[in-house]
Amino acid sequence: MSIQQLETDYLIIGSGAVGMAFADVLLTETDANIIIVDKHHKPGGHWNDAYSFVTLHQPSSFYGVSSRELCGGMIDKIGLNKGLSELASGAEVMAYFDKVMKHTFLPSGRVKYFPMCEYKGDGKFSSLLSDTSYEVKVNKKIIDGTYFKTSVPATHTPNFEIAEGVKFGPLNDLPSLTKPRDGYVIIGGGKTGIDAVLWLLENQIHPDHITWIMPRDAWLIDRKNTQPSRDFFHPYYRGAGYSSRSDCGS
Repeated sequence: MSIQQLETDYLIIGSGAVGMAFADVLLTETDANIIIVDKHHKPGGHWNDAYSFVTLHQPSSFYGVSSRELCGGMIDKIGLNKGLSELASGAEVMAYFDKVMKHTFLPSGRVKYFPMCEYKGDGKFSSLLSDTSYEVKVNKKIIDGTYFKTSVPATHTPNFEIAEGVKFGPLNDLPSLTKPRDGYVIIGGGKTGIDAVLWLLENQIHPDHITWIMPRDAWLIDRKNTQPSRDFFHPYYRGAGYSSRSDCGS
């Protein structure tokens, strides 16, 4: 086993949205050197593992790093988001982070990127594909961009029992279905559960054939009230509870 010695100002664990955004600010506002370590083969964090029909639930303009816009501010003309700012697909988000890495970070000469590597702690990480290990002298700070442990169902086992004979799987499997089912049971009331229900409805599954198990009612914000455009200025303030000019200034 070979051990390589490295040195950097900042060691960032994870090249998902958090790690990439933090690195982008460091690169833009300081002269620091950066090493980024991630177990995935491309930047993007859990987007690497997400289902094929995943999209953002917020306008694309709100997402990504500060130095590069994710999308061009287009307005969707069809679908459930018709009339509102576009919601980037998972493929678009992945391509975006890949461009940030290839066209901004690496050409700067101040960022070193180690994909397919697992962080071991204490400034040490190793390759998932070879016997190479690395020890890093960190001059300023180690940043854990994986602190929130964001994941999708496809990457972990459920925390409940599955009865014998039940056809069970992550929603990544939905597009591969090839014959009708008697019914569908969606477990979970978060973004992923909502995506599963919407996908079924968009593919002509009758609501009576969908059972949705969720631990509590969700508190959702109308996306129309959070649009990054002057055209939605008044709906935003009405949605926030303001009714007059004096209200906005109070």
